[in-house]
Amino acid sequence: METEVDELMRTIKEVESRTGCIIPLYNVVETEEEYVATIDMPGVNREEIDLQVYENQLGVEAPCRSDIPSRRFGGRYRLLIEFPKPIDPSAVKARYVHGVLEVRVSKKSSRGVRIKVE
Repeated sequence: METEVDELMRTIKEVESRTGCIIPLYNVVETEEEYVATIDMPGVNREEIDLQVYENQLGVEAPCRSDIPSRRFGGRYRLLIEFPKPIDPSAVKARYVHGVLEVRVSKKSSRGVRIKVE
């Protein structure tokens, strides 16, 4: 298991160094009606967060800043979360508080709708 974790960390570092992107830590919780994604993005201004919603994906991008000089200074947070079921793009709520972005995405209803016959 330790070898797999080390390999994953090497892969992440390689992607970050090649692309200048930083993959933020995130967590997704599924409820009956929605998915709730929390994404750690410290130092980002709320106005600079770019959210894109697709049929079953959430794309997040924002500039990242660091007070510590490094080769990643000025990079960007980039993340694409794929959900197992289709989502409703018109019912997405997002808020950014203390460096954590919370996005609530409603699932598309798979229940039938009763149609009145005239």
